[in-house]
Amino acid sequence: MNEPRPDGGWTSPGPMSGTDTLFWRLSGNPLTRPHVTWLWLLESPPEWEDFVRACDGATRRLPRLRHRVAETPLRTGTPSWTPDTGFRLSRHVHRMRLPAPGGQRELLDLVEWRASAAFDPLHPPWEITLVEGYQRDRAAAVLTWHHSVGDAVTIVAAVRRLMTGGAPAETAGPATAPPRDPSAPHSGPSRRTAVSRLVGDAAEEARTALRAGVRALTAPGATGAGARIAGGAVAQLLQPLSSSPLLARRSPALHYGLLTVSLPGLKAAGKAAGVSVTSAYVSAILGAFHRYHDHHGFVRDTVPVLVPVSLREPHETGAGNLVAAVVIPGPVGDLPARARMVRVHDAVAEARSLVARGACTVLAGMGALVPRPLYERLAPLLLRRIDVVVTSVPGLPATARAAGAAVVNAVPWAPRGGAAANISMASHGDLCGIGTNLDPAAITDPGLFHRFLEDSFEETLGHG
Repeated sequence: MNEPRPDGGWTSPGPMSGTDTLFWRLSGNPLTRPHVTWLWLLESPPEWEDFVRACDGATRRLPRLRHRVAETPLRTGTPSWTPDTGFRLSRHVHRMRLPAPGGQRELLDLVEWRASAAFDPLHPPWEITLVEGYQRDRAAAVLTWHHSVGDAVTIVAAVRRLMTGGAPAETAGPATAPPRDPSAPHSGPSRRTAVSRLVGDAAEEARTALRAGVRALTAPGATGAGARIAGGAVAQLLQPLSSSPLLARRSPALHYGLLTVSLPGLKAAGKAAGVSVTSAYVSAILGAFHRYHDHHGFVRDTVPVLVPVSLREPHETGAGNLVAAVVIPGPVGDLPARARMVRVHDAVAEARSLVARGACTVLAGMGALVPRPLYERLAPLLLRRIDVVVTSVPGLPATARAAGAAVVNAVPWAPRGGAAANISMASHGDLCGIGTNLDPAAITDPGLFHRFLEDSFEETLGHG
């Protein structure tokens, strides 16, 4: 039997990027735990042996799925990915049956439970569960991974290749030998020498990041536009924000919901307003927040909305995170749907003009130097200023199959990161699967909010 050829960019152990490190260090606080979940609704249950075989093949094609995180002993600087020498597929691939009546709410309860469970830091941070007994003769698969493994764009791209039999992406460079596990005990040198080495390594990491930052801001031409972009990116994320008093409370609790809308209808609505499908999608969400505020007697012009922005080029399909974020004043006033779409489009365009990949990479690398205990205290304070996170990623083709079973729909849920809600969308053929991750402490009537969300999408699609 031939061993699957590994996908380029998923093969070599080594240090995390600065962005991956920042996601990893959000793990310690349940309020900011960065788990991403993707639900595939299947036409029929696949054979269990076929499902396990497909998962095993995926871990060989994507070796990062067999790597664990080795944290730096001083909890500063960048951790490393290192092979899990005790890797067992059964730790990560599970099979469950829904309790009766096996409907959507029972399925969502299971998804919430799996998404809220902390990963074992001694093993690769991902899992997949085959769920049987959904709507009597159907099934589902629930994939959950830690955001440090990769952003949704690259995970979706990898899954598409696995499901459609696409060729592995070529590696961008030569493979490197696996590094020594930084958490393994030292042999030979004395403890004093080992501690000295750790301190020296941490100091060198700090010097390297600072040198990179200085180079980015003092390179020829950087003192003009480059420096302004870097400064603007920091100012944009740290700007004073006026959060909604209605959404002020926070908790680590999850309330998941889902909604399916027409992708052609959403595209038509955006086109009619002269905006992108993403702007139409964000606008519909903010229309729901307008209705929710109005129902509770709150008048707001805007709420702080964080929109992730992919920094990937089309050829960049490897593991890890190439993502930034912009914050916009999301219009939640009493506006016609078309006017709200245009306001969103203009706000996102202005914020995205401040995003520069080089500056974001440097800033993330410098942020990784913050000691983990301090970062775990500071991150929630910064992130809870955001009321809503809105995420949109490419999805699967309508022909996708999981271990032979047709995928009829797919729904993502992304982490709130301290916000009151994260609402995520992925396409599947002509469908848009929308997953809502609500904080029930902030949105105390999730059922009402979901009705408003359905009404708002109906209004938005009516403009197509």
